[in-house]
Amino acid sequence: MFARTSTVLTIGVATLGLLATTAGAAPTYAVTATVPVGQTPMQVAVAPGGAVTYATNSGANSVSVIDTATNAVTATVPVGGGPTGIAVTPNGARAFVVNTADRSVSVIDTATNTVAATIAVGEFALAVAVSADGAHAYVTNGVESTVSVIDTATNTVTATVPVGAFPIQLAANGTHVYVTNSSDNTVTVIDTATTTVVDTIPVASHPSAVTATNDRAYVRSGAEMSVIDAATNTVTATFGVDGTMGGAAVTADGHTLYVVDSEGGAVTVFDPGTNTEVTSLAVGGSAGGVAVSADGARAYATSQNENTIATISRAPGDATLPR
Repeated sequence: MFARTSTVLTIGVATLGLLATTAGAAPTYAVTATVPVGQTPMQVAVAPGGAVTYATNSGANSVSVIDTATNAVTATVPVGGGPTGIAVTPNGARAFVVNTADRSVSVIDTATNTVAATIAVGEFALAVAVSADGAHAYVTNGVESTVSVIDTATNTVTATVPVGAFPIQLAANGTHVYVTNSSDNTVTVIDTATTTVVDTIPVASHPSAVTATNDRAYVRSGAEMSVIDAATNTVTATFGVDGTMGGAAVTADGHTLYVVDSEGGAVTVFDPGTNTEVTSLAVGGSAGGVAVSADGARAYATSQNENTIATISRAPGDATLPR
């Protein structure tokens, strides 16, 4: 395993993106369960309370519902063709599933584990995120280079926002949505209050995965991760990651960043306080998506080769604390 170093950009005498750290025992991480799901699991989402996770099975046109206390699949929900992205509303009542092959979104009623609505979106729809207030869901449409905005109360598309070329992933924080545009090497920033583009940020070639807190967004471009300051919408640091493909997820407190190494079948854990690697954990071949629980105690990663979801548990310690 190679040590990771971060590159910090400076403007004049001011250094951006530096993080304060505290000394003490570091958290430890381990894979504590592996759950069989459907064929070719792509992405995973965690219910707000952490009691349930949902995995999209692209090869089976279904979503697996997993009880995190027992690590068992308790339901399998049929959805549209080629499900990929998934996101759960903050109240846990609905899960929005992107069906790439059908150009649609299935809305799952999580109380009954049934599809309550199907919403038409664009071609090569891939990813979905839900706003912090739960009022809207956002879906990338790769071919149209747009994002569909869904009113979650009516399950209708109420706006279509032009973004960069071929958007493939997106992430929402309290006020903005960050969209990775893979064909023009940019990140589009959408204001969730006005549903307008407020900034476009240049990043490294072919950005893919993105994850965000209220302070920062992390954007993957192959083997490089860019750190974006949410206050200024500028890249303040870059650092290397293992592999060139796979998802990323940061804990809500900003203390831990998980990055998938798809080629290596692993998830690498980073300390965002120093942008350095903490450990790497094997999760299965062709690892794809990763998601974290709201309390940061667990992360979940998909293995497309093995048709499983790996549970990564974090044992408490004095983690590096972002300023």
